[in-house]
Amino acid sequence: MSKNITFSIDPDLYQHLEQRFKEDEQGLNQFIIDAIKNQLKASNLPPEKEDDLESYLQKGSSGSRTYGVKGQGW
Repeated sequence: MSKNITFSIDPDLYQHLEQRFKEDEQGLNQFIIDAIKNQLKASNLPPEKEDDLESYLQKGSSGSRTYGVKGQGW
């Protein structure tokens, strides 16, 4: 089931779209839908994994002082 949405755009963008699509309202609607879908796909890329505490602790060697400083309590 489709839903309607209303939004405001700046006059320059409106003029650009009006020149491109003229009387083709269906073409304009499809263009907007495709643009939104493409933007959502691009923004759904998996975020880079942040280092958690466990991986941080595993980076140091177990006998070094820096490993102790990283949370070994001394």
